[in-house]
Amino acid sequence: MAKLISLLKGLQVALTPQEAIFGLKKSFTIPWIQIVNIAEVTDLWVHIRGIRAPGTGFPGVIMLGTTRYQGKKDFNAVYGHKPGFVISLTGGPYTRVLVTNMQNQPKPEAPAS
Repeated sequence: MAKLISLLKGLQVALTPQEAIFGLKKSFTIPWIQIVNIAEVTDLWVHIRGIRAPGTGFPGVIMLGTTRYQGKKDFNAVYGHKPGFVISLTGGPYTRVLVTNMQNQPKPEAPAS
């Protein structure tokens, strides 16, 4: 399952090899300056927006990859109606990144300078 890893340069979205294949995206790092907000939610599925393209999706079960809506894009690594993080962004290719919190990770934070 996808993990969020706090690095000095940004927040890494670390995908498993299977997620990379089905989500059609490799692991990537979001610079801290692009992160506007990180919200912890109890049901991540209800925060998915738009139409999946490209990626893999089965309603209520899995959404891996990019969703597009109103000229915007989100990246999703969402599994069912489980808790997770909605990361709001500015200035990058995605408007938001949604990641299910399967490992009960604490909310990611930028490291102290």
